[in-house]
Amino acid sequence: MSDDIRAKYKGSWIERLVTLGTDDWYGQDKLGLIVANVTGYLATLSSLGFAATYAMHEMQSLMPLIIGNLVSAVCAAMTPAFHRFGRIAAALWLTAVFFVSLTWFTSLLGRESGVALNLIGTAAVAFAILGLERLKLVALISIGGAALIIGSWMLWPQPAPGIHDDPAFMEQTFASAIVSIMAITFVVIYYAFYLTRQAQARLQELMKSMMPDAIAERLMVNDGETIAEAHEHVVVLFSDIVGFVEMSNRLGAVRVVALLDDMFRQFDSLAAEHGVEKIKTIGDAYMAVAGVPSPVYQPEDAMARFAKMMLHVVGDVGNRHGVDLEMRIGMASGPIMAGVVGKSKYSYDVWGAAVNLAARLENIGTPGCVVTTGDIKVVLQKDHKFERAGSVELKGFGKVAIWRMDCPIIAS
Repeated sequence: MSDDIRAKYKGSWIERLVTLGTDDWYGQDKLGLIVANVTGYLATLSSLGFAATYAMHEMQSLMPLIIGNLVSAVCAAMTPAFHRFGRIAAALWLTAVFFVSLTWFTSLLGRESGVALNLIGTAAVAFAILGLERLKLVALISIGGAALIIGSWMLWPQPAPGIHDDPAFMEQTFASAIVSIMAITFVVIYYAFYLTRQAQARLQELMKSMMPDAIAERLMVNDGETIAEAHEHVVVLFSDIVGFVEMSNRLGAVRVVALLDDMFRQFDSLAAEHGVEKIKTIGDAYMAVAGVPSPVYQPEDAMARFAKMMLHVVGDVGNRHGVDLEMRIGMASGPIMAGVVGKSKYSYDVWGAAVNLAARLENIGTPGCVVTTGDIKVVLQKDHKFERAGSVELKGFGKVAIWRMDCPIIAS
């Protein structure tokens, strides 16, 4: 199903009908209930079709089949009413409807009608609704369907006395039964695979929002892979908002979340544009690297351009939200280690002296400026303006000469 088709039916009566009764469920349970709905609706249409076909023959002896198919149609359409009890209840209800109705019809029409063969589809439908999590129940339903087919074949070799049994009518019924079960099985299995594929796509997007695309793809291919890499030349950036705690207390939760969402969304877009990889956010802090997980040509330049645009974004966001925003940015370069940690909740992170140095530079930074080291100044001084900010004693690094890059006071 294409994106255009999905967009066309999103929010429509079709989507509401397909998802009826599933609002309180999530994950595989919700998907199973949606498949149950689709199965029930298809069975309803099939039963109504058979009822109409029998009615067109205008045979009084077919009245039990007409009434039986109408009752079966109503019962199948009631499937969403059982969703409050979960997908097991929905699957058992549909199974009961199929077992009772198809066995009853076979007892009237006989085995040559082919109606009992519709029971073959119960195994596929049970799998689509219940999945591998309920394999034993699926097996029981499948065995039950097989037993009914065999039993029907042995018990009712001929139509019941008084039932219209013209050979042409029986051939038509047989053909209709086969077409019906094949169509229902095809649509149900297709839709189940479609829903699964959509869920997997959403999971992949979620994984890629948490870590670099290349790392997410490796984890999805091999969930047990240990990812730990050393990178010789990486530029690390830390940023945070000046006076964020006081501002958040003043603005309240709703406005703060809206502001951060606005700002971080733009940062994410800029990171992708400049070849920078976002690592994480912690409160108002934003951490990014250039050169991980893949090497970047001139990572210092890429990160410098990104940092400069971050400062512009902060000003624009502050104006839109009616607050004065200032940001500190620290930037350092060097070798780091990177990898995925955690089991139930994956996290891609980086470690190393450059990471610690960038964080400390951000802490002592000047609002509205990028604070960095002499190593980065040497690389960027042809294209950026630098001002010596003295030497500062930093924990773990001793005395470090620091520089302010592209500050407004320098530009003036």
